Amino acid sequence: MKLGTIRHLGRPTLIARVTDSTAVALDYPWMEDLIAASGAGLDAAATAVEQAKSGRRPVIDLTDADWMAPNPRPSKILGCAVNNNELNRKAYKPMTAPMFFIKGRSALTGHNKPINLLREHGQSIPEPEPVVVFSKVAKNIDPSRALDYVFGYTLTNDVTASGVKFGQDAIALKQTPDLVKPHHMAWRERFGEDDTYLFFIYHAKSKAADTFAAMGPWLTTRDEIADPNRLTIRGYIDGECYTEDSTANYFFTVQRVIAEATKWFTIEPGDCIHTGTAAKGTAKHPRGNIGTYLGQYNGKLTDVEIEGLGRLSNRINLEK
Repeated sequence: MKLGTIRHLGRPTLIARVTDSTAVALDYPWMEDLIAASGAGLDAAATAVEQAKSGRRPVIDLTDADWMAPNPRPSKILGCAVNNNELNRKAYKPMTAPMFFIKGRSALTGHNKPINLLREHGQSIPEPEPVVVFSKVAKNIDPSRALDYVFGYTLTNDVTASGVKFGQDAIALKQTPDLVKPHHMAWRERFGEDDTYLFFIYHAKSKAADTFAAMGPWLTTRDEIADPNRLTIRGYIDGECYTEDSTANYFFTVQRVIAEATKWFTIEPGDCIHTGTAAKGTAKHPRGNIGTYLGQYNGKLTDVEIEGLGRLSNRINLEK
């Protein structure tokens, strides 16, 4: 089943897909309410779809739908950084655990909505990836049970403003030798005993700015995705495919990402985790998403397409 949220008749409305171009309104005010209702919520949605197909319930034309993110009110949005073998083969040392950043709900935007770039963001890249949406509270779970906590999956364009990340939100502090500890240097090459620089990068402006979590249009329920570690991902810029990859190319499986997140954070129903970007390039775009700079395509569409989940489209809007 595919579920979503649109603004309809002046208010947010939870919907279920009936056909490619129509949906039916559901009786729950928000996606979190349907998730909290568990099986009863899904049963009610399935009944509404059947009633719509038989003409016993009105349908909504989605031609000019005002899309919101499928769940516009998660308590948290986590992203798993650099979770792709294409990127990790360049690492000085392999990662020992998934790395996370966090976004607020103000970063969310919906299908067919603009992605707004400030001039200050500098070179900004798209990151096409699946999103796990949780069904229940999860804390310290084992990877073998991770998918039991998944309500469904959607897709995101996890925009990264590399320009502001390295130009404004990164700093190297040269410390005195007594303050440099082994863990400071464990992840990087050290260039002699005089190299006492500690590097810090902060992701708030570069990852969590407004519209940097485009998501949707649909949330696909878990039963429709047999294996989240075998999904083809494609990214498009102005109609051209710049990356074609698979979640099989993840450094950490989806289950490991979920389990690791629940070690550090209490995950609540409706919360979201971006599980890892697509990165492999194409013939015309050999550097993949890393070499695809959104600001060069002002006014054009950038799309994310994921097997079984659908296609998310957003227009690039670079401030004047």
